[in-house]
Amino acid sequence: MNKNKLLKYSLPALALALLIGAGSAEAFGGGMNKNVTPEQVATMHTQMFQQQATLIGATVDEVKTAWANGTSFKELAKQKGITEEVLKAKMKAAHQAEMKTHLQTLVDKGVITQAQADARLATMQKMADKMKDKKGKGKGGMGHGMGMGFGF
Repeated sequence: MNKNKLLKYSLPALALALLIGAGSAEAFGGGMNKNVTPEQVATMHTQMFQQQATLIGATVDEVKTAWANGTSFKELAKQKGITEEVLKAKMKAAHQAEMKTHLQTLVDKGVITQAQADARLATMQKMADKMKDKKGKGKGGMGHGMGMGFGF
């Protein structure tokens, strides 16, 4: 699967994987597999389309049409006048905010402590930095399309 398709299909799962860790995400499904119900697929795509539209100032219908026609999210963003660097920054900020929200929910529900949430957030940032470093050095692994680079 090329990097653009990977981005299209894995954005919601990526947020979950970064939040709970790659091993747990694989147990959940981490992507499209037989353990994911059609309702979950529909929900994930709906969320992905909305997130992408919000990030680049497009309508959800524009994102869906581009997706259906095989236009990558990166290409659509470029058509909307958003540079790759700006898009990466927006995506990183959105994911950090989403991770903080998810962790805060776990704290609020008593699942984890605030100290544990803070530690997890720091750990996730370190993991993302390592993946970014590996990608920059051409070492493969999850750095190819799975780190904060989001498939670019």
